[in-house]
Amino acid sequence: MTPTATKKGSRLYRYYASMDVIRGRFIDPDSGAPLRLPAEMVENAVIREVRRLVRMPEIVAQTLAAARSEAPDLTAGEVVAALDRFDEIWSALFVAEQARLVRLLVDRVTVTADGIIVDLRSAGLGTLVRNLLTPRSLESVA
Repeated sequence: MTPTATKKGSRLYRYYASMDVIRGRFIDPDSGAPLRLPAEMVENAVIREVRRLVRMPEIVAQTLAAARSEAPDLTAGEVVAALDRFDEIWSALFVAEQARLVRLLVDRVTVTADGIIVDLRSAGLGTLVRNLLTPRSLESVA
C-alpha cells in the first residue's frame, strides 16, 4: 500500500491504497485484502505495533546488539530501561518528530486481510536507544 490523498472542496482525505489498485492489476475479490484504508487507521495501527514490538524479548536482544555496535559499553539493563521510556518519550514528541522516528524504526508495513505486519530496522533500534540514553531530546533522530 502507498499513501495517497483526495481533495474534495476544502477537505483533504488521506488514505493508503493497494499498489494493485494503483497499477490497475487484477485483484481477486475473494482475497479479502483491503484495497484502500483510511490513513489514520493504518498509522495508529503501526504506532501500536511499534510500541508492542519494542518490548518483545527478541527485539530487545536485537536492539542491544545494534546499540552495542555503536556504544560497546552499554549494558542490557540500560537498553531495557531506555526502551521502557519509549512511551513516555513518544507522547512528548511533536507529530513531525514522531514521523521521523517511525521512518527511522520501520522498514516495511504490510497490510493483509488478517492484519498488519510491521518490520523494524535493527540499525534504527540502536540509534533509538542511543538517543533515549542521552539527556537531550530526539531532535537528531533522522
